Amino acid sequence: MLSLANPAATRRALPWIAAIAVVLALLSLPGRAHAAPKKGDWLQTDSLSMLLVSRDFTTDKTSTVRKATNLSAVVGLHYYFVDRVRIGMGLQFTERLRPAPTHGASRFQRFALMPQIGWNFYDPFYTALIFSYAPRTQGRAITDMAVYAVLGASFKITRRMKFTVAAEVPYSFYDHHTLGLVALTGVSFRF
Repeated sequence: MLSLANPAATRRALPWIAAIAVVLALLSLPGRAHAAPKKGDWLQTDSLSMLLVSRDFTTDKTSTVRKATNLSAVVGLHYYFVDRVRIGMGLQFTERLRPAPTHGASRFQRFALMPQIGWNFYDPFYTALIFSYAPRTQGRAITDMAVYAVLGASFKITRRMKFTVAAEVPYSFYDHHTLGLVALTGVSFRF
């Protein structure tokens, strides 16, 4: 419980209170239907992402960004086949930043094809479901597959360009059974 008599607890709670206030303020804004993607629009996306934490249920181990840092770039092209709903394909390239890969592994950690469906449900928020087929993982020719649940927001920079932030939850199921949390940022161009 918050109390002015316990300033340490109050300081710990303030970031959470501020975050909740921001989310409520954003949700109270009216969705701008005129700014929403329309049927026939194309979207090109460029993003950078990083796996923050993952739990490997096959080996019963947890990994964080402190243990291994990989940076992923995803380039995608999407088509709105109805208003606010898109299908698309992304190409993912992942490189190991630190530590150096184990013997026999490359810094080029992952390549994946990522077909997806996305929905701009309330401007600026969107959600997506992504399937990932990766013929290269862990710096080797090891195949893996995953599904991703995505929740993000895109903020207008210009009439056709937006800045995007998102959280992704990937579940890998082919080589190992893992669950993770990914932070993503990037830009998108609508044409």
